[in-house]
Amino acid sequence: MGRKEIELSVLQEVVADLPLNFTSKDVSNDLRLKSAYPHLSKERNYNAYVGGALSDHNADLGIEWTGYDSHRDTSRWHKMGLPGDLSSKTNYDISRQFVSQPIPEMIKNVNMGIGPQSDSDKTFAKRMRLHQSWYRSCVMHLPFGTGPTKESIKYHGNMLTPPDGAAGRNFLAPAIFEVANERLALGGRNVEEYRLLHNMLSSQPMCFNLFGPLVKDYNLAQRLLATLVPEKIAEVTWGVIEWVPPEEDYLHDDTSFDAFFKYRTIDGRLAGLGIETKLSEPFSQKEYDQPEYRRWMQTPDSPWRTAAWNDVQAKSHNQLWRDHLLAVALHLSQRSPYDITRLMLVRHPKDKDCARVTAGYKQLLRDGDDTLLDMPLDRLVERWLSVVSDGPQQLAGGIQTALPGPGAKRE
Repeated sequence: MGRKEIELSVLQEVVADLPLNFTSKDVSNDLRLKSAYPHLSKERNYNAYVGGALSDHNADLGIEWTGYDSHRDTSRWHKMGLPGDLSSKTNYDISRQFVSQPIPEMIKNVNMGIGPQSDSDKTFAKRMRLHQSWYRSCVMHLPFGTGPTKESIKYHGNMLTPPDGAAGRNFLAPAIFEVANERLALGGRNVEEYRLLHNMLSSQPMCFNLFGPLVKDYNLAQRLLATLVPEKIAEVTWGVIEWVPPEEDYLHDDTSFDAFFKYRTIDGRLAGLGIETKLSEPFSQKEYDQPEYRRWMQTPDSPWRTAAWNDVQAKSHNQLWRDHLLAVALHLSQRSPYDITRLMLVRHPKDKDCARVTAGYKQLLRDGDDTLLDMPLDRLVERWLSVVSDGPQQLAGGIQTALPGPGAKRE
């Protein structure tokens, strides 16, 4: 039988513990493989059998052949990525091996590894952190850093190092990094520099990766936003990431939009689209309520059901309510120039908690309300790809890769 006897599960266990670049002999010399196939290990062609098995299973192992080492008489291999569903036991176990190692030794030997995960993560956040850790290691080929804050000394697989963060590696394209730097220069509490530049799991860099190109190109913004709203857009006149409207005019607090675009419809109406992005972070669990919020619910054009008065402020969806309130206030205020305003929630389609909260909140709204747009991330990207002439490359050099999260490879 030879190479055909060597099972994928045994190879996966051995390859998982090897560095990014390894050889067939590194696998064949592993005691686990020899113990699993003692009869094969004694044969003259044992190393060739192992090399053949690696070749047979290279796609399942996520490896590619990179040449032949004539000095050691063995093939060279490189880990390209981890196949299959990112929530699978195999990939989870691969990440756990790094957590168990002392940090200094881990950085010394496998600083391109998947890196430490977090035991406190819930199921979806755990999956997303693992994916971003895998992407950083196996696609971007970058070491992991500390976080979630600048002062943190704890390593996480989803964090970039200070040099890589400063180089803009958390963004899809240099033009988006430029937008991020320009926004950072404006200041304000809502833009957290370390989180934006270093945390691949954060929704803030995801927002820049999705909407940063639109801030720089209003023609592109008109084409893409037109796929998301019901009215026809004549032109986009303004766009910004992280915007806090004047407090005294609306909610009297610092509630903000992750992104905001002003546009004019083909029939001349002025409209505003506020955007809230969610990747894996839950909605804030604090319950805020004040008279400045409630006054927007008392108008004839209020989108909330009268029976919802005592439920809108519930902590499960309080943040979503306040974001929605801000969008509604932009239209209803006497000082507002807007004829139409909406809030669009962009969320990951596999985040079941976010989907449940959103569905529950929508039950509080009047039938036919269109002031809240629920936009799963895959649906948004699908609509965008339907109108770009050059396919994915026109969307900031591959914006569809933001689907698993904010981090993506920059050429």
